[in-house]
Amino acid sequence: MELSEEAKYRLAYLTMRLVFDRKLCAGDPGAHPAMLKFLDVLAGTQLAGDAGGKRYASQREKIESFIDAEFDEDILGLVNRVVAELA
Repeated sequence: MELSEEAKYRLAYLTMRLVFDRKLCAGDPGAHPAMLKFLDVLAGTQLAGDAGGKRYASQREKIESFIDAEFDEDILGLVNRVVAELA
C-alpha cells in the first residue's frame, strides 16, 4: 500500500497514541507525567495535573477502528505488533 506523506504522518501519530494508551492503561497514569502533558498538548486539554491516582480512559478501540477504516486490517495488524514491541 502506497501512502501519501500526510497518511504516513497520521499513521505514525495514531501508532504513537496507541503506545501511550497501552502504557497509561497499565498502571497509575500519574507515573507518566511527561506523557500526559504531551497528550494535553496534542489534544488541547489540561488533564495531566489531575491524573494522580486516577484511571486513564482508554482510546484504543476508537483509534484501532479508525486505523482499520482509514488504512486496512493488515496495517492495523502491523501497528498492533509495533505497539506490543514498544509498550
